[in-house]
Amino acid sequence: MASGQDRNVNNLWFVGYNINALYDYQYVGLWQQGDPYLSILEPQTGAAPGMIKVLYTGGYNPDGTPVRAINESDRQIINTNPDFTGGFNTRLAYKNIDLSIVGAFQKGGVLISSIYGSAGYLNRLTGRGNNVDVDYWTEENPDVRYPKPGGLLSGDNPKYASTLALFDASFVKIRTITLGYNFNKSVLDDLGVSSLRLYVTVQNPFVFGSPYYRHSGMDPEPNSRGNENQAVSSYKANQLIIGTNNPSTRNYMMGLNLTF
Repeated sequence: MASGQDRNVNNLWFVGYNINALYDYQYVGLWQQGDPYLSILEPQTGAAPGMIKVLYTGGYNPDGTPVRAINESDRQIINTNPDFTGGFNTRLAYKNIDLSIVGAFQKGGVLISSIYGSAGYLNRLTGRGNNVDVDYWTEENPDVRYPKPGGLLSGDNPKYASTLALFDASFVKIRTITLGYNFNKSVLDDLGVSSLRLYVTVQNPFVFGSPYYRHSGMDPEPNSRGNENQAVSSYKANQLIIGTNNPSTRNYMMGLNLTF
C-alpha cells in the first residue's frame, strides 16, 4: 500500500489483519415494530420494520438520539480466520476387529456462504426468481434472521443482504469412520491366502458444533473460491467460501484386503 496508508478497501488489504479479511456492515438483527431511531438511522423512503439492522458506530445527542444516519463509516473490518484448527486420527483394535476415526475441528472465524448473501442472487426475497428456503420476517413471525420479502432494496437484494452470508465458522467434523475385521489365519490356510481383511468405510458421516450446519443442513467447509459462480463481485479469488459448487457428500464403501 502507499506510504502512510493503513488500508486498501478495493483489495481488502488492512494493516494488522489477515489477507482474507472482509469489509462490511455488522448484522445485529432486524428492525422491529416500535424500535426507536429507525427513522433517524435509516431515513430513506421504504425503510420499515422487518429490514436488516446493522451496527451503528456513530455518536449520540444528549437526549440519546443518534447524531446521523448509518453510512459507509459504519462498515467494519471482519477478521475471517479461525482462532485455531486441528484434527485427530484414532485407531482402536480388539482381537480381530479394528476401528479408525479421522476428524477435523475449527473454533471461531467467519464462514462466508454466498448462498444466503447477495452475491449469488439466491436470497433476494423479491419474488423475481427462486429463493432458498428461509424463515423470513412478518409481523406474526418477528424473531427470525431473514428480512421481510419485498422490503427496502439495494440493487436486486435486500439492503445489507451481504451480512446474511456470514456465519460462525466453528465445527467438529468426522471425515471418515472405518470398521474392519481380520479373518483368522486358520480359516485362510485352505484358501491359499495369508491374510484377509473385510472393511466398511463411511466418509463425512457427522458434523457437530456448527451453527451453519444447524442452520442449513449443509457441510460447513468451503467448496468454492470467492470469484466462482457469483452474480456480484463481492469476494476475492483467494477467499474460500461456500458457494454453488458441489458440497462434500456422504459416501459408503465396502472392500477387501487380500494378501497371497
